[in-house]
Amino acid sequence: MREIISVRGGRRLTGTVDVDGSKNSALACLAAACLVTDGGTVVLENIPAISDVAVMCDIIKSLGKDVSFSDGRISVSGEFQSVDVPKALAGKIRGSMYFLGVLAATMGELRCGFPGGDQIGERPIDIHLAGLKKMGVDCEVCDGIVEGRVTDRLIESRIYLRYPSVGATCNLMLAASRAQGRTIIENAAREPEIVDLGNLLSAMGVRVSGAGTDRITVTGTDVVRGGIFYEIIADRIEAGVFAIATAICGGKVRLHNIILYHSFPLISLLGECGVRVEEDDNSILIESDGRLHPFKVEMMPFPGVATDLQPAVAVMASCTEGGLSTIVDLVFQNRFQYIEELRHMGARIEHMGNTLKIRGGVSLHGCRIAGNDIRAVSALLLAGLAAEGVTEIEGVEHLRRGYPQIDAKLRELGADVEIRQLAE
Repeated sequence: MREIISVRGGRRLTGTVDVDGSKNSALACLAAACLVTDGGTVVLENIPAISDVAVMCDIIKSLGKDVSFSDGRISVSGEFQSVDVPKALAGKIRGSMYFLGVLAATMGELRCGFPGGDQIGERPIDIHLAGLKKMGVDCEVCDGIVEGRVTDRLIESRIYLRYPSVGATCNLMLAASRAQGRTIIENAAREPEIVDLGNLLSAMGVRVSGAGTDRITVTGTDVVRGGIFYEIIADRIEAGVFAIATAICGGKVRLHNIILYHSFPLISLLGECGVRVEEDDNSILIESDGRLHPFKVEMMPFPGVATDLQPAVAVMASCTEGGLSTIVDLVFQNRFQYIEELRHMGARIEHMGNTLKIRGGVSLHGCRIAGNDIRAVSALLLAGLAAEGVTEIEGVEHLRRGYPQIDAKLRELGADVEIRQLAE
């Protein structure tokens, strides 16, 4: 049975939302939990119940380790029995690439299917492979499989990333955790998820310094401890989606379980748009009358506004009272496949290279549309909340990759949203 999201727009949002744990942190930290050498168990808390996490757990199980997941808590224990990451599983999520570093560090050998994930432009793994090669991994790619072997042990190295890739930074941190000596990663990504991974590795006995800066140093160790509990950070992208939903629909919504510093780039943008944001220790109150000002913004690596929020920000631009908004994405060159769907709803969008120019003062109208990645579908859901009439959105499977129970959370705020099955 196919599923569809049905949204009737025009409802104000009021109430509270508990933001779940970070998808991107969860995937990296699950990989880190596999580095243990003392036989202990690593328990991760605040893990979102999403399909990407389920696939990551399936990969870990396929490699021979024990994994249990219940009520936002995952425990990882046991030993690797295989170095083969199944191609079918690897192709489902981008996070499968982390096993390049983990298996190289722990087993000295790896065979991993090419990573999957959203089709949002060029996302090569050559940065990963170049860094691992400097650490002593002999890698080659053949028929969609990455094969690698370490002659003795991963060696210390100084690695410059030609782009501050979050995935490559995580992968090299994971590999360096059990390498010989110190590994220095220059031009490293600075995202909060990198800091979270660094904190977990430190708790496991790995010396990590500089996480959150563009120069990270990891001192490898022969003993990576288990027997720890670690709570991952909240998902700043989920928080952003609910903040933008409140901005465009109007209303008053408090978001709990957030880290203000992680959300401040978006908070600043919302303020420019005329949205009132009240900050607390671990929550923010979003208050909007739905009358938004046009704006200019560049989506960029942290501490900029996250590229993962670009589609949602485009919907917000369409909902401004008038004038021209400009959005430039400096990260992904092809994260614009949702634009034609918004045009079907009445949005006035010009697309030139990595730039969008969006005219406000238009009324969106409901229709049948489809999204082909996590962030596109969540943005189309936001458009449906703002549109006149009923919007039906295909792509529920993508939504479930990144947002736990988003339809139920929106209903609690007063939105008219349901996921229903369609007969074939």
